[in-house]
Amino acid sequence: MKIRIDSNFVLPGLEGVNEIDLTHPHINLRIVLEELAFRSSGRVKFIRPMTDFVDPMDFVIEINGLPNPGSKEALEMGLNEGDLVIIKLSPLGGG
Repeated sequence: MKIRIDSNFVLPGLEGVNEIDLTHPHINLRIVLEELAFRSSGRVKFIRPMTDFVDPMDFVIEINGLPNPGSKEALEMGLNEGDLVIIKLSPLGGG
C-alpha cells in the first residue's frame, strides 16, 4: 500500500521521497510513523517511547488535511491507499 508523505522539513533518509510503500495487512498511522523513524536510522522519533504518543510540542500530524492529535488512539487510525500523511515541526515561540 502506498502512503503519500509531506512535511515542512527534510525527513532524514527520505530526501526527495514523497511516498512510502508498506506491505503490512492493516496500515495505521503508528506503522507509518514507525517506518519513517526506521528509515531515518532512528534520527527522528515521532512517537515518544515513555508516553506512546506524538507530542504536539514536537510535531503536528494531519491525515488528508485533517488534524490528527497523535494520541494513542489516534495512532491506531487506519489508512487507505493514497492517503496523505503530513508531518510538520511545531512552530517555536519565544520572546
